[in-house]
Amino acid sequence: MKQAFWGFVVLVAAVVAVLFTASTRVAGQASAGGTSVNDTPRMPDGHPDLNGFWYRKVAGPTIRIEGGSIIRNVGVPTVPDRYDPGTPTYKPEALVQVNKLNEDPALTDPAFNCGPPGVPRIGPPQRIVQTRGEVVILYDDLNGNFFRLIPTDGRPHRTGIETSAHGDGVGHWERDTLVIETRNFDEDTWLGDNGLFHTGDLRVTERLTREGNTLTWEAIVDDPAVLVEPWSVTPRTLMLKTDDEIEEAPLCLANPLGAVQVPHGNVR
Repeated sequence: MKQAFWGFVVLVAAVVAVLFTASTRVAGQASAGGTSVNDTPRMPDGHPDLNGFWYRKVAGPTIRIEGGSIIRNVGVPTVPDRYDPGTPTYKPEALVQVNKLNEDPALTDPAFNCGPPGVPRIGPPQRIVQTRGEVVILYDDLNGNFFRLIPTDGRPHRTGIETSAHGDGVGHWERDTLVIETRNFDEDTWLGDNGLFHTGDLRVTERLTREGNTLTWEAIVDDPAVLVEPWSVTPRTLMLKTDDEIEEAPLCLANPLGAVQVPHGNVR
């Protein structure tokens, strides 16, 4: 009788173990690439390895000027499934300014005057170089090559420095997610197209999570001076590119009307 009882206990334990293993395997699978969370490469300090080329913007429209307005998609078919970051909700008095700026973006949009795009308009990281205490993000953008240096060694934001288009960012790890908090922006960039201006109170929090060969980028934009509530930008999940590399951006030129003309247009 005792042998039968203990045999039943062993059988139940074996079934439970098999079910647990199967459920764990399914839960650990990444969204793409056929790899699991457990296959995520890691740095010597144990954090996920974010190194690599993750994103290249799709070749998009060329640009010409007609009657002071920007005309896109000249001789180039519309790019399918263009990414939509969403739209922040402005306070009524700020929305008046948004609409005014959007009346003639050929003259008002900083990006059409060879200005840096700013954050989060520049989009997700394209090329990441990661060391033990710092992450470098490289961009090949419409208006040129840009970079951001993000310390991850626990240092605070710098003080007494000039404001800048891409702000002062510092990073910290929340388990396997790198959180980048950026502030100290100047007011010469937009959050996106269509007059989406911001103030010097802008704060942007980005989250980078690698699972297998995918990298998910999330961003929350907070500017209480003009926004009703923080804006959650539509997340993007990127695949690691192993046979490609970031390139030098084409020269950006501003014509007399103030609109950008580049040899190769891009869309985000």
